[in-house]
Amino acid sequence: MIPRPPRSDDASYDVLDDALTALADHRGLPLGEATALIHLLASLIDQAERWLPHAILEARENGTTWHDIATLLATSPQEAELRYDSPIADSRWPWRHPADDTTPIDTNPTN
Repeated sequence: MIPRPPRSDDASYDVLDDALTALADHRGLPLGEATALIHLLASLIDQAERWLPHAILEARENGTTWHDIATLLATSPQEAELRYDSPIADSRWPWRHPADDTTPIDTNPTN
């Protein structure tokens, strides 16, 4: 594949629209409500951001250069490498969102 910068077009709009509709149906949310739309968009963005480090790691393991990855991300090779070269560079590692933490919060700590 020839690396190309990301773009928004009719195809990406249609796919995102389908994803929003499917997620709204799955979560029982009204797609016509602005706050529901914000929630759905933020959820899809969050999920995409969680997948990106894995996809980049796989691309690097398959020999893709930082230059090509940077082109795909519409950034510089230095910025791409800085952000994705190690798990420490990505604060989401290991892809666990703080909202996923089900550990109860101690509301009565003893010091």
